[in-house]
Amino acid sequence: MTDLVTGNPLSLNSLVESLKEVMRAAPDKRTGKNCVYTMEDAALAAFAVFTTQSPSFLAYQRTMEQTRGQSNAQTLFGMSQIPTDNCVRTMLDPVAPSHLFPLFTQIFEALNAGGHIDPFRVSLEASEDGPGALLIALDGTAYHSSHTIHCPQCTVAKHHNGQTSYSHTVITPVIVAPTLA
Repeated sequence: MTDLVTGNPLSLNSLVESLKEVMRAAPDKRTGKNCVYTMEDAALAAFAVFTTQSPSFLAYQRTMEQTRGQSNAQTLFGMSQIPTDNCVRTMLDPVAPSHLFPLFTQIFEALNAGGHIDPFRVSLEASEDGPGALLIALDGTAYHSSHTIHCPQCTVAKHHNGQTSYSHTVITPVIVAPTLA
């Protein structure tokens, strides 16, 4: 989706609208009175947390609303209600990552069309006639680890000492170029 004001498909408004559009079609496993928040609000809360440096997105937004009359969640992201961290996890954990792949494709295509990917292209012997290849560095990290707290999506490790640990891990691909810092 392209921002109607700026025409920029990579503007915050465009990215927010694209995320909302994808999440409107996301599977929602909740039933009954358990549907206070929309899937869009849960996804926007997860996305918006990267715009603050506060350990609690919800607490930060509530403080902003009390001191300034409105929060970033309302003004920047168009959220009507802010779900708690636990609610966001409960709502989004069942959504398959593949549901978001079209959004990544859309963003990559916009970056590519805007020439933002070109500085990362490198010539390889097999691709000298083409536009250049992209080098992808893979890095793995854990962002949750516990001997007691776990969920069905956790990676489970049985240790030699008999303990079991539960973790969430991720592989983060990053486009790199030897000439760029």
